[in-house]
Amino acid sequence: MKKRLIALLAVLSIAAVFVGCTQESPVVETPPTGVNEEEPGDDIETPEEEPVEKISVATTINPVDQMVRIIGGNRVETWKIVPEGSDAHDFEPTIKDMGRLTETNLLFMNGLEMEPWVDKAVDNSGNTELAIVDLSEGVDLIHLDEVEDDHDHENDAHDHGDFDPHIWMSIDSLIIMAENVKSELSAVYPEGSEDFEKNFEAFSSEAMAMKEEYQEKFEAYNGRAFVTGHAAFGYMTRELGLVQKSVEGPFQEGEPTPKKLQDLINFVKSEGITTIFLEEAASPKVSETLARETGGETVAINPLEVSGELLPSLKETYEKVLESFNR
Repeated sequence: MKKRLIALLAVLSIAAVFVGCTQESPVVETPPTGVNEEEPGDDIETPEEEPVEKISVATTINPVDQMVRIIGGNRVETWKIVPEGSDAHDFEPTIKDMGRLTETNLLFMNGLEMEPWVDKAVDNSGNTELAIVDLSEGVDLIHLDEVEDDHDHENDAHDHGDFDPHIWMSIDSLIIMAENVKSELSAVYPEGSEDFEKNFEAFSSEAMAMKEEYQEKFEAYNGRAFVTGHAAFGYMTRELGLVQKSVEGPFQEGEPTPKKLQDLINFVKSEGITTIFLEEAASPKVSETLARETGGETVAINPLEVSGELLPSLKETYEKVLESFNR
């Protein structure tokens, strides 16, 4: 009897403990779906970044405009006077163009008679405060006599300078052009000088890496020649150890004489050249005739005068020339 009583008391004790625990368990409430709990700092507004002040500058041709955009970055707006697709050699500014020159105090140009119309346009604009920046300053120039042998064209009525103006076709020259842009922008807009320096360093680093890469690739073809529509590649060939032969001279003076054309045909055949390069700004007629007479093919190539980004387009040109050597 005593043992039964003890067992009954034990059962009752366990039941009492169980009931007590059940009643004291906390209730966890789940917040309604879609209600976000506030985090510390949620009521603090983040200040908006102030817009970067920009300066507006004028540029003449595509490679100049590209360079100013690269160095100027988001601190510069450019207005390119020669529209895309127009021939820089024969361009004539409109009255509207000259009127727009009153809206800026800085004009970047290539120089070397690439834009013979600039002085007249600036004078006619009446903007006496307009500063002209010549990006060819400091470049190791190529005299026209060094570009190629004679271009005794029958229709050469152009009055041009003594130097090849296509300086942007060389990495070394591009870096000097970039330095000129950086210096001028920093002088007129010192608040942006740190950004201009960073942009210059980034461009120079990329450009030099590309130069080293392709000098190595072209080393096996030192002295090899390629044929183009007009002689826009002198600075490139000097840098890479190549030779250019062209249908027209650097200033696209007109179609070659029959003798010059025959000399080119003989040269192409003797060198085993199978590719005749065509450029956007040059007439394809003579180049197509040259290809037909020699059994070659025409391939488009971009001298950057009227369109194209600087380093990407230059790299594409390198690749096309390399490919022509391997045919």
